Amino acid sequence: MTKTATNLKRLLACLEISNVVLARAINVDASLISRWLNGQRQLRLSSDILNKLSDYLVDKILRADNTDWLKRQMELDGLIFDYTSSGNLQKGLKIWLSSDGAEVSKTLDIMQITENVKTNLTNKEEARVKTGYIEIAMFLEKTLTSFPDDSQMEIHLSNEDAGLLLHESISKILCDFMLGKSFKIRLVISLSNDTMAMSRLLSRYIQAIVEGFLSVSVVHGMTQAITNQSTFILGDELVFIVCETPKSIAPPVGTATYEESFVKEAKKSFEHVFNYSQGLLQRYNDNYSRNILEILYQEFAMTGNLDVIKDSINPMYMSMEAYNCALKSFGHKGEQFKWRSAEFVRFKTGLDENLESGTVFREILSFSRLKQIAVEGKCKMPALYFMYTGIAYLDASGCLSIIEGYIRYLKRMPNFHIIILDGMSELNENNCWQLKHNSHIALNGWSKEEHIILYSNQLMLTHEFQMHFNDLWGRENYSEGGRKKTIQNLQNIADQLKRNHNLT
Repeated sequence: MTKTATNLKRLLACLEISNVVLARAINVDASLISRWLNGQRQLRLSSDILNKLSDYLVDKILRADNTDWLKRQMELDGLIFDYTSSGNLQKGLKIWLSSDGAEVSKTLDIMQITENVKTNLTNKEEARVKTGYIEIAMFLEKTLTSFPDDSQMEIHLSNEDAGLLLHESISKILCDFMLGKSFKIRLVISLSNDTMAMSRLLSRYIQAIVEGFLSVSVVHGMTQAITNQSTFILGDELVFIVCETPKSIAPPVGTATYEESFVKEAKKSFEHVFNYSQGLLQRYNDNYSRNILEILYQEFAMTGNLDVIKDSINPMYMSMEAYNCALKSFGHKGEQFKWRSAEFVRFKTGLDENLESGTVFREILSFSRLKQIAVEGKCKMPALYFMYTGIAYLDASGCLSIIEGYIRYLKRMPNFHIIILDGMSELNENNCWQLKHNSHIALNGWSKEEHIILYSNQLMLTHEFQMHFNDLWGRENYSEGGRKKTIQNLQNIADQLKRNHNLT
């Protein structure tokens, strides 16, 4: 059996792609696929069809997250390359599938993949129109790599149905750079009221939204019937424009320009649109304010069901005595102590009245974090709960008061519910979601040096977070038996705290 037949058969089996599906995807007759697989026809590097085939297969590999499997197969055949980018992966795949790939790459060196080749493209190559998701992803990846960490990029979508940012190869690159290299992106979307499309977009980038790297703003516009357009602006250097036909299988096309006046005018145009857009999230820095305190008051003390996911524990359930002790331990005294203590009374009274009126509270806690608190005798949380800036570390007695408070509320309030997860997802680590049903969402993050608070009262965004919460809650099959188990787990943590840190 030929090299093409052997390797293509293994790859199609791994991806579960039939001959008919592959033929339709690359626009060839199914009999040609059969001839490749039975060894009657071979693929050569010079073949035009190999470009289409490799583009389609790399897309499927990235979607199925099978990159490591393919890399192992290639290395078994002696093909060792740098596969860290989709472009390199596609080049390696063409060698692996072609009958003459290995020979040509050795004699002519035309397929050698090195950083030198990647970073020394000619101006002519840079200006060439990029066709298909893989070429566009390769260009974006190479371009973003040249920018330092903490850079900022602006993106405008002509409408929320523009599919480019939903494609796995593109979204993976953008998320990797935001979450890995602290790229900050301002995304402005011209809305055409396609709620399903907007939901898909928000869901795909929810991690970057939670981490505060992606800000999303919207303006109301009209659907572009001919093409959907995505515009990327990188610093003062580059504008990259991608056009797609709506709801079509045609590949997108993208072109880049470094022309100074065009980049300058595009930046001005983006700022104009951004200034008239409506942000889906408000970002607050480390300085707490009366606005933040009132948001917390609305969540806990005003009518309306509340859902919380917290990778820590909640000071709202401390006793008054324990809260005052904490304030004093943080150095507050005199008038600074009095007004903070009075604010807590206001919060605590409102919370109790809210629960007594029948409002439903649901809270998800991390079991691993609770066990860590029991061992270390301290818990980390935003200092805004104690009405000052930064991060607060509550001591063992303060942590114990919160956990015992949870137990009291579970025993006393039938509409107060808690589940404890064995594992907290990456999406919920080192932050807190507070969802006021059909009202707003507040996200507190404390994983970075800068403590951030994100707030939104936009229904399209709160809906996405509510769906994630309901999915987590639904997996636990909460019941009366689960409630008793939660109380017992909390009591065990409280007992461990007492033993480990000599608390009575």
